[in-house]
Amino acid sequence: MLALGVNRVTPVEQLVEAVWDTDPPSTARGQVQTCISLLRKLFGTAGRPDVIRTHPHGYLLTLSGDELDSELFADLVAQARQQTEHGRIAAAATTLRKALDLWRGPALADIHSGLVRRGAVLLDDQRLSTLEERVRLDLALGRHEEVVNELTALVHEYPLRERLYGYLMLAKYRSGRPAEALEVRRHARAVLVEELGIEPGQELQDLERAILNRDPALDQQPVFPRPVINAGVDEKASSLQPIVPHEVPFSIADFTGRESLIGRIKEALTGESSNELAPYSMRIVAISGVGGVGKSSLAFRVAHEIADQFPDGHLYGEFQNPQGSDTGAVLSRFLRAMGVSGSTIPDDLRERATLYRSTLAGSRVLVVLDDVTSEDQILPLLPGSPTCAVIVTSRRRLAWLPGALRVDVAPFDAARSMELLQKIVGDDRARAEEPAALELIRFCNGLPLALRIAGARLASRPHWRIADLVRRLGNEARRLDEFSHGGLELRASIGLTYRGLPVRAQRLFRLVALVQVRDFPAWTAAALLDTDLLDAVDLLESLVDARMLDTVEYAGNRVRYSCHDLIRVYAQEMLSATESPAQRDAAVARVLGAWLTLSDEAHRKEYGGDFTLLHGDAPRWRPPCQGPSSRSALDWWGAERDWWDNERFAIVAAIRQAAAYGMHDHCWDLALTSVTLFESKGYYELWRESAEIGLAATTQAGNRNGQAAMLYSLGTLHMFQKRLATAGEYFAAALSIFRSEQNTHGCGLVLRNVALIEGLRGDTSAMLSNYERSLTALRAVGDEMGEAQILRSVAKFWIDEGETERGRSLLEEALTICLKVRCLRGEAQVVHQFAHLHLSTGQIKLSRQALHRVLLIVRNIGDRIGEVYALYGLGIVDTRDGRPERAEQTLLHALDLARRVGERLVEGEALYALGELCLSTGRTVAAAKYLAGASRLFEDLGSVLWQARTLSVLSDLHAMNDNLNEAADSLERAARLLAELDSKQAARWLDQIRSSRSALELAAPQRAGRR
Repeated sequence: MLALGVNRVTPVEQLVEAVWDTDPPSTARGQVQTCISLLRKLFGTAGRPDVIRTHPHGYLLTLSGDELDSELFADLVAQARQQTEHGRIAAAATTLRKALDLWRGPALADIHSGLVRRGAVLLDDQRLSTLEERVRLDLALGRHEEVVNELTALVHEYPLRERLYGYLMLAKYRSGRPAEALEVRRHARAVLVEELGIEPGQELQDLERAILNRDPALDQQPVFPRPVINAGVDEKASSLQPIVPHEVPFSIADFTGRESLIGRIKEALTGESSNELAPYSMRIVAISGVGGVGKSSLAFRVAHEIADQFPDGHLYGEFQNPQGSDTGAVLSRFLRAMGVSGSTIPDDLRERATLYRSTLAGSRVLVVLDDVTSEDQILPLLPGSPTCAVIVTSRRRLAWLPGALRVDVAPFDAARSMELLQKIVGDDRARAEEPAALELIRFCNGLPLALRIAGARLASRPHWRIADLVRRLGNEARRLDEFSHGGLELRASIGLTYRGLPVRAQRLFRLVALVQVRDFPAWTAAALLDTDLLDAVDLLESLVDARMLDTVEYAGNRVRYSCHDLIRVYAQEMLSATESPAQRDAAVARVLGAWLTLSDEAHRKEYGGDFTLLHGDAPRWRPPCQGPSSRSALDWWGAERDWWDNERFAIVAAIRQAAAYGMHDHCWDLALTSVTLFESKGYYELWRESAEIGLAATTQAGNRNGQAAMLYSLGTLHMFQKRLATAGEYFAAALSIFRSEQNTHGCGLVLRNVALIEGLRGDTSAMLSNYERSLTALRAVGDEMGEAQILRSVAKFWIDEGETERGRSLLEEALTICLKVRCLRGEAQVVHQFAHLHLSTGQIKLSRQALHRVLLIVRNIGDRIGEVYALYGLGIVDTRDGRPERAEQTLLHALDLARRVGERLVEGEALYALGELCLSTGRTVAAAKYLAGASRLFEDLGSVLWQARTLSVLSDLHAMNDNLNEAADSLERAARLLAELDSKQAARWLDQIRSSRSALELAAPQRAGRR
């Protein structure tokens, strides 16, 4: 455990948990101290008594990178990554082989601690990822036949790693064995479908298509080394160069970090192994980043470090300086610096550029062009000679700068920020107020300029505490005022970029301040501006180019946009100064209307229409060129398949913003529509937060229908979490309001859930009555999926009552509706009940087939709750089919997933099934544990029938252990519970319990006599 957290403090509690799991002895901490003492003695015999140090909260194992194989492995992998970035493919492959040679088998083998095993899983995954990367490099080097056998063995060992299949297909294809490559694809599909129930990913499908078409792109591409530039070029002797210019500004003494960027830039400008640039080309590096991130400082540092490589001069042009931003003026100055007489410099820009290139031809000159705003601005300033080099800095990504190595400079992380702050204000001062220093760093958001300004203010005021400046920065309205000192001003730096934007881009930048989420999709900009998506994307990209916005990439190639916190403050200032309150409200309403449009359509894709849902009067928003009859907004706006899941936090933020702006119809409508997501994924906390926000907003606004809808939503949430009494209270309040508002649809939805609660409590008469009333209401408003759900629930009741044909008829009617409206989720739920029907009639094979169909559907649509029910059903089928080991594994899987998503009823049912299974195989201790847990859970849920069933089985367990009094007590409790229920199923169980009680009474004297 200490080695897994090397060079970090490992808490004592973590060591205790690692050794004893959740059941440590009272002497655990003392035993840990003893072990640490013994370890120190062992290290002491090796001459390292200070390797383990004691800290207030735990212990610290201090080792260097070459003393611990996992650290050495990580260092070698990082070294290989750098070699790959510099084009040294063969060296990188060799380095990875060296790293992999450190392994001697599975990580931390034969150690069974849960915490240690989690660390071992991470290490093994790093090894496998490194192995995949080494294979990729070998393929790039043309070693196809060499890796075929190795890949074949790896695919056998790791049959679920799709990337390995892809590499094996490519290796066989390049070895002249295309038929075998395609066979690998077929084998991969068979394994993935059998083991996971999923199809291979798009990457394998594309590779198969390319092999079938013999795509030339699959052919081996040679890996060339970087071109070598002769370092021995003779210096140019010229009468036009009386002095050597050295114009690059000084490099600051407290320059911090950027080591990897410096190495990469120096390699590109002076290295001999670069393959990123063609031979004879002039070397150019374009450094980009947000204002204040340290682009210029980085350029100056690199220029000074490589100054001796360019003995013929160092030219510098600053383009944000009004006196030096004209390209022609800069050209003229550069020519004079290189010794050209002012009277001979042409007036024509093209002629001047030609003279400039001729003057620098054959020379070794470094040109630094700072704060460039466009490519056109500097193209005439690029030398034509391969012996020269250019460094360009810009807030924009200069995508059209030919042949440039592009380097993005990111803000500092917390560690680098602290390092810079300590250099400015002093180590002692920063450490004395470390919490305040960390808060100051958070406000600076990793911008070196902001850190420099804040640090300079503190350095000039030794009597200030860091906490004093932090308090001043806490006022967002004045925050940018605080970032000003000695001619350095953050607002001016941001404003310089803002003023250079086109007018419409400036407006979008201002409106982005209204978006109250960490990052946002492109359609948000379209709604803010009330324009179409393509226009909005173009404007967004112009802001990204200007580094006023950043892009964030997520899995699945999802690209979103975000705004740096300090830049957002500037946007808010510009918003308040420019946009009227009415304009701001209208923009927010459009964004919320867009959320409603997308949520509506996502719900329709799930349910086949606006079924089981209520809506308010909030207006929806679509792009102006997309009318109501146009294709789906989900498709039009490029929303990914599972966008709803990815956007769940943004949706809650939108609901919160709607409430803050008093847009209560938007608020409750979006909160209720989002229940589709929250329910299927088990996001109960987000569900609760959204519904409570909606309830508060609608209550304050006097929006009766919205208030009832939120009460209904909260009741449904508590029903799913099996807090039946609380759910009933919410439903009663919602039903009262819906009735007073004559909202038939709302009444029908509430009555449906009231009936479900009554069924869980065992009041079947009330359940059937309310289902009938709900069915009448939902049919009246045309809610077909609500109708199907009731038919399914009533069918289950009749199946449990033994009237299987009656249940079958209702299920067929429900399935017809689901297929008609194309509701996959509803289809899965009905097919799940068909599985229950088949099992109750002894058709085990049909039940298994139905459940596999359910599992395929729910996994495909991302319904985690549905997956819980399907897995539990398969566990029961395996039990009935005489496969106890497989049943136990499946039930354990269902139990784990049920706990993770909060599906408490299935958790209890799985515990009950596991208890019965263990009891049948003679494992009475495990059975007692499972059944006791199930009994407590069912009692807490108020599920009377299940609680009685569990008590009955517990009675059998007590009887097996000769605990006849406890057995009789359990039966008595079960009988009392069942006597309150009015159903054939309860009556059957009650008869069985009475028989068991009679058997116990007969057995008691005989067992007493034997004793």
